[in-house]
Amino acid sequence: MTVALEGSTVRSDLAASAQENLVTLLGGIWLTAGLFIDGYAHANIIDTATEDFFTPWHGIFYSGFTFSAAWIGYLMYRRQNANGIRAWIPPGYGWAVIGLGVFALGGVGDLIWHQTFGVETGIDALLSPTHLVLLFGLILVLAAPLQAVLRTGGSEWMAISSVTILALLAAFFTTFARPFSDAWTLEIASRQEDIWAAWTVAGIIVSTMIMGVSALYLLQRFPSLPFGFLTVVWAVPTIGEAYSLGNTPIPAIAGGLTAGLVGDVLLRTVSGPPRARFGVSLSLAAMAGWAAWTFAGFVEADTFRLEPEIWTGQIVVSGLIMAGLTMLAFGSPSGPKTNNSEV
Repeated sequence: MTVALEGSTVRSDLAASAQENLVTLLGGIWLTAGLFIDGYAHANIIDTATEDFFTPWHGIFYSGFTFSAAWIGYLMYRRQNANGIRAWIPPGYGWAVIGLGVFALGGVGDLIWHQTFGVETGIDALLSPTHLVLLFGLILVLAAPLQAVLRTGGSEWMAISSVTILALLAAFFTTFARPFSDAWTLEIASRQEDIWAAWTVAGIIVSTMIMGVSALYLLQRFPSLPFGFLTVVWAVPTIGEAYSLGNTPIPAIAGGLTAGLVGDVLLRTVSGPPRARFGVSLSLAAMAGWAAWTFAGFVEADTFRLEPEIWTGQIVVSGLIMAGLTMLAFGSPSGPKTNNSEV
């Protein structure tokens, strides 16, 4: 028996069930939560003079990996047959199996790195080669529920949750270039106004690109997406980063929720072909979100000292970036057919 999806067929007895994908997703949430808890500890708790690799924070993180590895191994064990080990892997889980190996290699390297060079507490923690290897492995593992849904079908919320986790990873590892946390560069930027302004606007550009890619990926691939999906994909990474690595969560909450809710509403009210409808909806939503973030920042944080041209310009720039990403994602009206998804 086979399940057909996008012109391909897979054996339905090998496909992971909705319940199995859910357990995989929960393992990914465990891993991601451990990462953010570890990030919080690196930024706020760890004393580099006394801490080493073996910390409670690393324990939460690596126990999540152990669970995920054991679970994926169990899925393969349940599907073992005479066709070789590659035939035991559920559709969509192939890269996750490779990711487990990459992550394990990065974990061993991370142990050696910490024992040799110590524990990082700043931007160096995000650029450590072993941490970047761990990131690559994480991406492959945590994308498994999304890939399984794309291969064999399933709940849109499973795919949305998986993309949200991947957006969380992107937010975490680019936090030094994003304005939702008290990033280490602010210690210098706050004393040099041009650098401060440049960092803020650059952070908005980076953040908007991550928002756009995550939303457009889902809009390209799924014919029907539930109301609220954009709020989840945009607000959860923003708020998670602000609470774990920052000290001004109110602007992040205001910006993330405003952008997501405005986008969810506009996607159901704006009509027209996908490129126009998605472009208008996402661009206006991004601008609304950054406007809310800026206003909340003026109210809550003393660090907002931007000139009017800058704080208004950064809002417009976010809309232009989102419009450009949509044009790239959906091509021109005379080009190849695109997915006319109805949200």
